[in-house]
Amino acid sequence: MKCVLSLLRDSAYQWWNTLVSVVPRERVTWEFFQEEFKKKYISQRFIDQKRKEFLELRQGKMSVTKYEREFVRLNKYARECVSTEAIMCKRFDYGIKEDIKLFVAVLELKEFVVLVDQTCKAEELVKEKRKVEMESCDSRKRQWSKSFQSSSKKSRDFFTRLATSAGYSSKGKSK
Repeated sequence: MKCVLSLLRDSAYQWWNTLVSVVPRERVTWEFFQEEFKKKYISQRFIDQKRKEFLELRQGKMSVTKYEREFVRLNKYARECVSTEAIMCKRFDYGIKEDIKLFVAVLELKEFVVLVDQTCKAEELVKEKRKVEMESCDSRKRQWSKSFQSSSKKSRDFFTRLATSAGYSSKGKSK
């Protein structure tokens, strides 16, 4: 707490000195400082906005790691919404992508650190699955393209022979 107090400047420093002069010493704790500081310097509108961001947070295009970072950063503005670790896990799970959620939700994890770890592993599995599917799709496209080219060449050869045997040149004139 002394380190934090040493960072206060000008009006913030004056505010703190005034506050501790009227509050009994036993009430002056780190928690007390945090609450009073929030009241004085962080508007309720800002806190409400951050709470809303937290409640609407979804992984979207973020990696699981970045989603976790945002989740933890915004979580402090909505402590009453995630009062236990189990509820926090449900909330985190709610926001992750569906394809990842399929791997993790069945585990019903109640420890946040374990949930994040398993979600990262699931994300890797999903990436690997997509890579295999893309390679398979590319392989099928190449095979289809080769067979199309081959059948296209066969049909051209067939029509050329047919036209030649019917007395037409390749330019469509009679012989």
